[in-house]
Amino acid sequence: MRRRRTIGPWGAALFLLLALLLGLPIRGRVATESSLARDFTSQIKPFFEGHFIEGSLATRDGLTLRYVKRPAAHPQGVLVLVPGRTEFAAKYAELAYDLRALPVSIYILDLRGQGLSSRMLADHDKGYVGAFNDYVDDLARFLDTVVRPEQRGPLVLLAHSLGGAIACLYADAHPERVQGLILCSPMLAINTRPLPAFAARLLAGGMVDLGLGDRYLPRGGPYNPKKPFARNDLTGSRARFDLNRRLVAENPANSLGSPTFAWLYQAFIGMGRLAAHHRRLTMPILLLQAGDDTVVGNAAQNDLCRKLPHCTLITLAGAKHEILMERDGIRNQAIALIRDFENTHGEARP
Repeated sequence: MRRRRTIGPWGAALFLLLALLLGLPIRGRVATESSLARDFTSQIKPFFEGHFIEGSLATRDGLTLRYVKRPAAHPQGVLVLVPGRTEFAAKYAELAYDLRALPVSIYILDLRGQGLSSRMLADHDKGYVGAFNDYVDDLARFLDTVVRPEQRGPLVLLAHSLGGAIACLYADAHPERVQGLILCSPMLAINTRPLPAFAARLLAGGMVDLGLGDRYLPRGGPYNPKKPFARNDLTGSRARFDLNRRLVAENPANSLGSPTFAWLYQAFIGMGRLAAHHRRLTMPILLLQAGDDTVVGNAAQNDLCRKLPHCTLITLAGAKHEILMERDGIRNQAIALIRDFENTHGEARP
């Protein structure tokens, strides 16, 4: 059942036509790049703030994790968003609005060390984690204490980048609890140029051993609100790039700068664990790959998907790392694929 496809510029029109023919809900996709700033203020933000409930939970080591949830009126499934590094719940307000017609309850977790969850260093902007497994333990605690008591229908994890590695490790440990995975640009290998990966890992591990793990990576630093669009590796959409910067300006507590040596070293540990432990990922998996990704390695995604029995890999041509924050044509393809996966695997069947 392993399948691979590449979708080019005409993909958006094809998926819109398919959605119409199959009767899939498309009314959620209202904002275009040209109207995004206005529509976010008038429609998306009021929807997100009016329908999502904020909550928090304590981790086993005493941190506080923040999350938001939107219980469906008559839920037929659950969709849990596991974000990437630097991301936060409000960044997914547009996606939540686009998916509002699906009969599923939606949960979004702020990972430890980012968003409105607890930071572990005095410098708020340093990307840090003490152990990669802390992320996995946090997700397990969140699902066990917040999601599962309210769960009705299948559970699908929608995960981006760092969140992809976390979600896969959780699903491999608890395959009976996860009915589907949607992975967007999952972090299975990191671009460490100009250093090769083995040298970057040795450097990061050495700095941790010297007690310097809390230092920024070379050329890294605090969140830069003035970073020019032309120098970003995440999205080709100026409108969504500007919107994300606006969201951080409105709530600076969501800001996060570059990774530390400790974070990078733990990322290598997490990716290594996933490379060795993925055999129980037998649930349906949709892997959306960014064709022009310069942040994570696509070869590792290809390799993993080939090894899994029910993995469909779709390459979105021209996409940078943040597929769900991309230009309309690319992003619409991804939204249609997510809806189709949810309609097929993420909702309880009669």
